[in-house]
Amino acid sequence: MAGEATRAAPKRRRDDPDPARAEGEKVGARIDAAFEKLAGKLRARADKAHAKLDAATKADKRAVLLRRYELYADAAAYLEERLVDRGERSA
Repeated sequence: MAGEATRAAPKRRRDDPDPARAEGEKVGARIDAAFEKLAGKLRARADKAHAKLDAATKADKRAVLLRRYELYADAAAYLEERLVDRGERSA
């Protein structure tokens, strides 16, 4: 209330870790792990579509598989680029 003295927050020692920074690093690591996992799944699907592409003889089927390969490969590459960007930012 008015007139009451307010207490200042306790000061951290220099060697104590910042709790907000530690939480941010922990959450960032979980996000990076999720990106890596999703990029791996997308890369595997792209490889699977590319392998089927070699066996397909019909032009329509080849076109579908080629497009599927391109989409999965592009999505995986995008996520992998973001991982590199996040790594450079945190370093």
